[in-house]
Order: sequence, then C-alpha cells, then structure tokens
Amino acid sequence: MDKTLQKTVCAVLDLNDIDGDIEQLYLPLEKEEKKALTKKILDLPENFHDLIDFKIQKEKIHFYWSLPHRNSQAENLHKEALIQARKGNLKRAIEFWNESTRINPQDPDYFFNLGVAYFEIKKYLESIDALTRTLAICPIYYKAHLILGTAYLKIRKFENAKKHIEKSLYVDKKNVLAYLNLGAVNSILRDYKSGIAMFEKAIELSSEEAGAYMGLAKIYSTLENVEKANFYFRKVIKYDKKGNLANYAKRLITTQRKEKGREEDYEIDITANPEECYSEGYRNYIIGNFHKSIQMYKKYLSMKSDDDYVWFALGESQLRAGKPELAVESFKRAAKLSNSKGLYLKELGIAFDRLKKYDKVAAAMSKANELGKTDSVTYCLWGKAMYELGNISESIEKLEESLTKNRNNLLAKYYLALALAKNDEIDEAIGYFDEILNLKIDTPLKDDSKKAKMRLLENTM
Repeated sequence: MDKTLQKTVCAVLDLNDIDGDIEQLYLPLEKEEKKALTKKILDLPENFHDLIDFKIQKEKIHFYWSLPHRNSQAENLHKEALIQARKGNLKRAIEFWNESTRINPQDPDYFFNLGVAYFEIKKYLESIDALTRTLAICPIYYKAHLILGTAYLKIRKFENAKKHIEKSLYVDKKNVLAYLNLGAVNSILRDYKSGIAMFEKAIELSSEEAGAYMGLAKIYSTLENVEKANFYFRKVIKYDKKGNLANYAKRLITTQRKEKGREEDYEIDITANPEECYSEGYRNYIIGNFHKSIQMYKKYLSMKSDDDYVWFALGESQLRAGKPELAVESFKRAAKLSNSKGLYLKELGIAFDRLKKYDKVAAAMSKANELGKTDSVTYCLWGKAMYELGNISESIEKLEESLTKNRNNLLAKYYLALALAKNDEIDEAIGYFDEILNLKIDTPLKDDSKKAKMRLLENTM
C-alpha cells in the first residue's frame, strides 16, 4: 500500500475519563492484546476486529484507526461531492457519495459526509443509516455521534439520541450544541435535574446562548416555578439576536401570568418593564380585546421603538380592530426595521387589500415573495390585485399557484373564475364557480359566485 495515500482517524481522550485500571496502557503489548484492551476501553462491539492503535502523551490517550486502502476513483467522486455540497447542490453531492461508498465501502469519510448531507435535507432515517455505518467502520469517528444523536432526536428516539450525544462529548467537551441537545433530551425524558445541568453547562461555555436560557425557562415552567421561569424567559429576550426565541419567550411569560389566574384587566404604569407591556398586549390580543392590545403595544414601543416584531404585532391588532390605515404604518415601520422578513410585507399587502389599494398590494406581495413567502394567501391576494388592475394573464398565473398551495382557498377560486371568464375560458370559469356553489358550508362567496355565473351565462347566450 502506498503510505502517502493512507487515511488515519484520530481521537484524543482524557485518561481520567477512562474507566477501570489504566496501568495496562503503559505496558508493551502484542497486537492481539492491544486489540482486546482498546475494545474494552472504548466499549467496542464484539464483531469489531480491526486494530485501533494508541499512544499516551501526558494526560491524554491518542487513538488511531487507519483505512485499509484508498481508491482513487472513489476519492475523486468524494472531492466532486464536496464541491457540489459547497455549492448547495446536496442531492447531486449525495449521488457522488453513494457511488463512493459503493466503490470503497471501507472509507468512513464517505458515509459520514453522506449522513450529514441527508441530515441537511431532513432525510433523518437515511442520515442515521449512513452515520451508523460510519461508526461501524471506525468507532472512534466521534464527530458522527453528535449528528447521529441529533438525527435520533429529530425522529423522537430519545434514548438513542442521549447515548450518541453523550459519546460525542468524550472528545469535545466544549461543544455547546451537544449540551443544548442533551438538555433538550433530558427535559423530554423528564430528567429535569440533568436537563438543568446540561443547559447550565451550555451557558458556562457560552454566556449569551439564548437556547440554553429557553431550555431552563421551559423546565422551570414545567416545574411551576414561575419566578425562575420568567427570569430565564427574560434572559432569552435579552440575548436572542434573531428575535424568534425572544418573541416566543414574551408569549410564554404571558402564559405564566394566565396560569396564576391574573386575568383581570389592569393598567401598567408607563415606567413598567417593557416586556410586561408586551405580555399584556399579547394577552389582550388573544382574548380579542384589540383596543387594549393596541394600547399596551404602544406603551412598549414608547420604551423600545426599534423592536420590529412589536411594530408587526401592533399592526396585527390594528388590522383586527378594523383600522387598516393605521396597520399599514405599523407594518411599514416593522419592514423598515427588518427588511428581510417577508411576513411583514405580506401583512402590509393584506392591509392594503383592505384599503383596496391594489397597486400597493401587488408591490407588497411581490416583495414578500422575493423574501420567501410562497403560501396560498400571498399568491391569492397578489392574483386578486392583478385582476383588479386589469392584468388578467398574470392574475391567472398567481391564482393558479395559490390553489396549488391550498386547493381549498375559496377566494382564489372565485377570482380565478372571474379572471378565466375575462380571458374567454368560460367552461373553466363556470367549473370554479360550481365548486364554490356546491360547498356545504355557507359563505358570502356563494352569493357572489351565483351572481357572477348568471351574468356570465347571460352574456354568452
């Protein structure tokens, strides 16, 4: 074998982490004795017979596993797979890695990368299979354990998840993600003491880790320790940079208040903690008291005017309160503060639709779509706006797309029927009107469809 082509996997463990008598490690050992010892130390499966060599340096033990042979064709496919993966073309990369594993099924690198790629596209069973094969070939390929454990977590196999995530920590004791995932697993298994310890360890390593504070808040919430839960929810709000966890935490603070029975409607002083104002605003939004919700959100924004999500929440309350013109301004403010969130543009489009400003509806929905909003409502109101603006062909295109997202979108069916009628596609238009008329539920669109169908039939006679 050409030594220049040899692949080696190395894992470094602390001697203190090894159970049992370690004196044998310092003795000169024959090959078979070394195999037996490493099998015992690493808790290897009985059917594993390859040699894992080791040497001791200071307080560490270095384990080595060497690939029996490399194959140039498989390596070239592996390199091409890496190129495709970096380009984001994971499906193509998977094809190359699968071919690499077929040519040389003894190389754990191929199976590991294949497992990661499957994980990225949410094919967790396939990921588990590839990563399990990685570890069957090379049991000291420890970085496979974290992803394997996380994949098991995704499919709710919690005991398996815990086992593999714990193994990943043998060689990487400072991996924050591992502690976060272990905290989550222990919480689900109702081992709250261990869950708390794991989340606290994550915070020790990364003091502004919002996910760890959220984990602690949820545990204390489950244990009905409202004071500690809300303390950690506020830490989430402080440290969450993206805002998603922070917004969730704000809502959960409200939930804690509800559980304690504080349902009375009371005033909060303007000097109160802004999160309290948000909590009251959200609580009132949930129970349909939009006037009070608007009042509380405004108080919050008087203290924290740069919070895009609360401007959005204010717009939602104003929209529900029948004040679309005010909602427009709130949604605009939210979108200005965070110009990458398609949701804000979508809701702005909805508000413009209420005001029948269809050119602005079209502009807002187009921008929302660019930012990732591809749902039925976005396409429906975009298509409706195009119809009202007289752009029939584009209207049909958008409304048909809306129905591919949600076949039961009645407004999309109604406007698609109108657009098809304008386009002289009479039979297709009548078909959509009939779909609405044949529904067993009552909806104003039934009367509108009946009248539109009658007009259409009269004009074609």
